[in-house]
Amino acid sequence: MVNEQLEDSLRREIESYLDSRLSAIRTEISTLQSLLNESLSTFLDRQADVQMEGSLVASINEHLHAAHERGVELASSQTSRAKASSDMAIVKSAITEINEQKSQADVLKALVNRASSFAPRVAFFVIKGETASGWRGRGFEGTVGDSAIQQISLPLSSDTVISSAAKSLTTWSGGPGSHAEDHSLMNRLGEEPPQRIVAIPLTVRGKAVAVLYADSAGLDSESINLEALETLVAMSSMAVELLSVSRGAAAAPKRVEEAPAPAPEPEPEPAYAPAAEYHAAPEPVAEEASFSGAETIESYQPEPVVPESFVEPAVAEEPAGVFESAEESESSWTTPPPVEATPEPAPRRRYGQDSELPVEVSGDEERRLHNDARRFARLLISEIKLYNEQKVAEGRSERDLYDRLREYIDRSREMYDKRVKPEVASRYDYFHGELVNTLAEGDASKLGANYPGATVNA
Repeated sequence: MVNEQLEDSLRREIESYLDSRLSAIRTEISTLQSLLNESLSTFLDRQADVQMEGSLVASINEHLHAAHERGVELASSQTSRAKASSDMAIVKSAITEINEQKSQADVLKALVNRASSFAPRVAFFVIKGETASGWRGRGFEGTVGDSAIQQISLPLSSDTVISSAAKSLTTWSGGPGSHAEDHSLMNRLGEEPPQRIVAIPLTVRGKAVAVLYADSAGLDSESINLEALETLVAMSSMAVELLSVSRGAAAAPKRVEEAPAPAPEPEPEPAYAPAAEYHAAPEPVAEEASFSGAETIESYQPEPVVPESFVEPAVAEEPAGVFESAEESESSWTTPPPVEATPEPAPRRRYGQDSELPVEVSGDEERRLHNDARRFARLLISEIKLYNEQKVAEGRSERDLYDRLREYIDRSREMYDKRVKPEVASRYDYFHGELVNTLAEGDASKLGANYPGATVNA
């Protein structure tokens, strides 16, 4: 309740401040317009009554020229005021959007998207341990998209603008090359160095858990609105902290209720293994990486694991304590098959982990290659769905998914074909399988008549 009151009070104060500033600017513009109209009307009224001679005409022309110059200055000033008014309106809308989010991941998505309105290029880095890893980017050209940003990993021990902001817990702003190892970041973002770069730490409970990077690209240094960026980062920090506190408060009563539950009465030993064994995978599974830059299948995961400091320690082990993956939910769990003559059921497995393959394989190495291919296909398709939700919904309804998402599907297909070994690709097309199951909801006809189909017979 206290957190909700604090949040409501803060929102009302910010909205009141923005409204008052906008009202003052509008009043000033209206006053200037009225004065200009009154002056012109007075001049036109007097002009009809005056017998103009050469000296008088010259004097009037001189005054008109001076008035023109003043008008240009006023117009320029009003343009700046109008831009400031527009920026304040965007900040107000962004704050509202950030406060409406229900998860930490959605808060930070909104932050990155809105920050792109106040700088030509922005990138968001998540801090985990002693490393800052890229998560999302906006405004970069060519191949420097989210996937390229996610390959950037910077140790906090290095002398970069990112580590400087993270260590000092303060905003850094200046030119490129101000830190000895900035080249390790700048070389990954494009060939032409920007005039100005800034780095703003996102702090939670006094610790930097992420850094928002922004630069001016090929424009001048004034193209970055630093005050607006700092405001959005500060609001996102508060939203993330409030969400972690709220989640902790919601989880606490549940534990209290479960604690006094009586132990179950002993039952005859069943003919199959206890349910607890359902959670144990029959063979080791590689731990999902969180934007560590490692060259593994998991490095393509569209959502990073939230840093430990984002989560209340009392509930750190709960699923709500990480950035929710766009495709990972309760519906992605599978239940064990019914027990018949076998002494124990197959283990229950989570989405993305090893489960029954659609083709027969021999040996652990071949099984690993097929599981890697399937996992990579799932990640590629989940990214398409994540960034094109509206097109996916329309394509399913109109049964023309491939026509609407051709560019994304073809590019992901090319990445899949390059990554997956030929001996795996020749056995089964996991990319096609995930397209049908995830994107087309199990109905291949929703992909449309122009979809080329699987590369092998599934």
